[in-house]
Amino acid sequence: MSVKILIVDDSRVERNYLTGLLRALGMEADSAESCDEGVKLAAENQYDIMFIDYFMPDSDGVHTLKEIRRGENSRNKDTPAVALGTADNSEGNDFFIHQGFQNYIEKPVDHELLHASLLIYLPEEKRAEIGADKAAPPENRLLPEKYDWLYDIEEINVENGVKFCGSDEAFIQALEIFFNSIQPYSDEIEKYYTKGRWKNYTIKVHALKSSARIIGLAELSELAKQLEAAGDANDLEFIHAKTGELLEWYRSFREKFSPLLPPAEDDNDKPMAEQDFLEDAFSSLEEFAGQMDFDMTEEVINSVREYRLEPADKEIFEEVCRAFDALDWTALSKAAHKYIERIYGSSNG
Repeated sequence: MSVKILIVDDSRVERNYLTGLLRALGMEADSAESCDEGVKLAAENQYDIMFIDYFMPDSDGVHTLKEIRRGENSRNKDTPAVALGTADNSEGNDFFIHQGFQNYIEKPVDHELLHASLLIYLPEEKRAEIGADKAAPPENRLLPEKYDWLYDIEEINVENGVKFCGSDEAFIQALEIFFNSIQPYSDEIEKYYTKGRWKNYTIKVHALKSSARIIGLAELSELAKQLEAAGDANDLEFIHAKTGELLEWYRSFREKFSPLLPPAEDDNDKPMAEQDFLEDAFSSLEEFAGQMDFDMTEEVINSVREYRLEPADKEIFEEVCRAFDALDWTALSKAAHKYIERIYGSSNG
């Protein structure tokens, strides 16, 4: 009897971190990066418990839960829901209970609280799926030798990162997700800052605060925390004084973590991709992005990597890959559609 769990969180680092904790407890979960994606998954599946981030841009966790439960035919009208947030800017547990949540857990989520939530809110007949021996986090191990370069980066505390993530494998995965998200995520922070959209700006620095802490970047997390507090207080003087520093520091980890990049491939020995193949591939990528189908999207991306691409096609494909690394399905769909538009013109689709 399998347990079905839903995670809704706009931060891929956070989703991966919580998924890793659940996996250590013997559980698997579906995950969504936005209200719309969470509502779509909840319309297609009945879950045993839902973990929903409160601080998300556009639609927060309260709105997301209401949308999931809206309508008499909702599959998850009575599914227990736990809100995720941080103590320094949360609305308080009473607020969340009043809004329909069963409980509230601070982020980063503590494995013991997660285990307790599963024991309390899962149907009684499914609690046996969680073995007591699975409740303890895995023992921390030294990283493989190829990651020794991490210890030369003074800002990162590897031991704390491994401790937060629960294992060295989960830590490396979280680090890779953080690394791949730096460019798009810093661009979003800068966009919201430039446009003066302070609510979304605050939500994004809140997410950076948490994801940086998870991988052991305590000082970057602290600066993001200060800017989040400034956003909540509408302290524009502090925001204007410190946002440039945050962005420069955040983006500096693209170079510092660059050993995570895979070795450059020599495409000269690969066959040139034909237009019919690429048209089918990019159309499929657009379709699978709309379905948030991770496995099929990854399969198509890997198939395209077997071929050499023309510069214009390669640029679009790299945009697709960046969106996939960040699990930004909307950006992935738009990037894939660029190929179709380039071949047939904007009138197609």
